[in-house]
Amino acid sequence: MDRVRKLFLLLFSLVIGIALISVPYSGSAANKVLKIGSVAPETGDSADLGQAQRRGIQMACDEINEQGWAGDWKLEPHFEDDEGNPTKAASVTNKLIQETKVPVIIGAINSSCTLAAMVHTERAGIPQITSGSTGASITAQGNKWIFRTAVNDSHQAIALIDYAINRLNLKKVSTFTAADDYGQSGAVLLKAAADKAGLEVVVEATYNTGDKDFKPQLLLMKERGTEAIFMWGIYVEPALIGNQARLLGMDCQLFAASGSASHKLIELGGEALQGMILTQSFLPESDIPRVKSFIDNYNKRFGEDPIPHAAQPYDSVYIIADAVRRIDTTDPVKLRDAIANTSGLELVTGSPRFAANGDDVGKRVLITEIRGDAFRLVEIAAVELSD
Repeated sequence: MDRVRKLFLLLFSLVIGIALISVPYSGSAANKVLKIGSVAPETGDSADLGQAQRRGIQMACDEINEQGWAGDWKLEPHFEDDEGNPTKAASVTNKLIQETKVPVIIGAINSSCTLAAMVHTERAGIPQITSGSTGASITAQGNKWIFRTAVNDSHQAIALIDYAINRLNLKKVSTFTAADDYGQSGAVLLKAAADKAGLEVVVEATYNTGDKDFKPQLLLMKERGTEAIFMWGIYVEPALIGNQARLLGMDCQLFAASGSASHKLIELGGEALQGMILTQSFLPESDIPRVKSFIDNYNKRFGEDPIPHAAQPYDSVYIIADAVRRIDTTDPVKLRDAIANTSGLELVTGSPRFAANGDDVGKRVLITEIRGDAFRLVEIAAVELSD
């Protein structure tokens, strides 16, 4: 009888083991856990943005778990630091897929890192939401596994050029962009938008991450009568460029996109960056109860106002939670389809709705200005985000 019992237990164990192996992503009725991977630069030159992503994701997961917003599902974030390096981004993305067995990933921040990571999520059939990368090429490759809750660079470039012409009546401008995927995407889009609008670009300059001396390029811009400089890069170099432009006596308007929208930009740039114009999708000033609650809770928890790189991943978690609540499974294919069909949510940065290419077209593009130690709303840009 003992031999029969032992044989039965052995067979039972084998059946359970096979079941667990064959369904690696699905939670059981007793243990419904949704693992969410996060890829972002928590160290390095973009660390302020990556740390904001971590805080936004953690806060959303905690809220959803406490309130039971995802039904029986508990959200479990898993964070990986890509250091702002594309090779590292690919490596930690593979780690999350192969070792941690996440069925969905939020990341990355740097466009070059997202481009490297999305090759692996597409190959594995894992949905990926980038809440920080704005490079236009990301959603132009026909990859059905990539979604974006940041505003596409093309919309930001059009909004900035439109503001320069119609609000400031500028005639001659220069572009000063990072030599990476993010910066060069911005350079192409700025030039295209300027050419279409009849705005003359007198200098198109680039810089490498880590550069400290920008005087040669700035002196050329000054010589050619530049009325404004459009920068496209992470916050460190634009802050230095702004300071050096002022030291050279350049009284031109400074512009930048959401990739620079960090508290560190204001801290590093100081007085030189007062009046700088940036495009963003979120500001920590609103009368909307949902937004005010997020801002208040974030401030109490972390001692500072949230930036877009905290608000967008925060919303991304709610999009994922809504999807798993509707389909009641973490099967990546079904999860991807549910994310693609997101509708009816009123979140911090808008009402998410994904176009066929994965871009969120339920957002607003905000024109903001640095005043004092904060970003302030100037106007909502008249840019149509098409499906």
